[in-house]
Amino acid sequence: MEEIIRTLKEFGMTEYEAKIYVSLLSHQPSNGNNIAKLSGVPTPKVYGALQKMKEQGLVFTVSGGNNGKQVRYSPLPYKELLKTKKDTFMNHLDFLDDSLAEVSANSDVDWSELFLIEGYSASMEVVQTAISECESQLIISCWNREFEELKDLLFKTHQRGIKIVTLIFDEDQTDVPWDSFTHYKEGLALGRHSGEFSIVVDNRKAILLHSLEDAPHSVVSSHPVMVSTTRNYIRHDIYVNRIINDFESTITEHYGRSLENLINDF
Repeated sequence: MEEIIRTLKEFGMTEYEAKIYVSLLSHQPSNGNNIAKLSGVPTPKVYGALQKMKEQGLVFTVSGGNNGKQVRYSPLPYKELLKTKKDTFMNHLDFLDDSLAEVSANSDVDWSELFLIEGYSASMEVVQTAISECESQLIISCWNREFEELKDLLFKTHQRGIKIVTLIFDEDQTDVPWDSFTHYKEGLALGRHSGEFSIVVDNRKAILLHSLEDAPHSVVSSHPVMVSTTRNYIRHDIYVNRIINDFESTITEHYGRSLENLINDF
């Protein structure tokens, strides 16, 4: 019942009006005193609320009782109420769709977005939205935690004909229908990517998520420099890991098993 009252309030009723309307649906017609008892609305407030509800078409009066002298009230049938609210909502939605499109057409299209998203869940929602809106290609480097969260969405995106490339840090190469690569797993090489998630969407937007410590957050940017740098960063990491995979014994003999003689240089 509390949820019903709360929802009716979101539809524009006051709390008293919502309580009166619900009480009338279950006991109609009713006079003011009965409405006060059933709804819990103070009697002095009932008649003022009923008058406003009559003006809005939410209730109407029915004569009867005491030889027709007692005024009783019945509610607007709930299906009519919902239809009215739905029609009003759709009219408002159509109006805003047209009006805001006109307003947006006057905006400066040369700006570049750059903003910070606080929190892991909020950041992942931004990533999911960006993937859902992708039109041509995605390139991603991530840990398996994020990959598993995005996996179903990525499959659906691939089925839409979107080109996808992934690099996963902490799992063997995953059986997916797009190009997917595995990172070299020795400590130093892998440790440099702790908490890291990077994605470039359509070569137009970059999202960088840092999920370590107590303040996970992400940076979102459509600036060409940010997009290009992130895309090349992921690409070069894939290039290096393909080379290590193809020539592992030669590379580790020269640089050490954890590539420490390379990584520790700077």
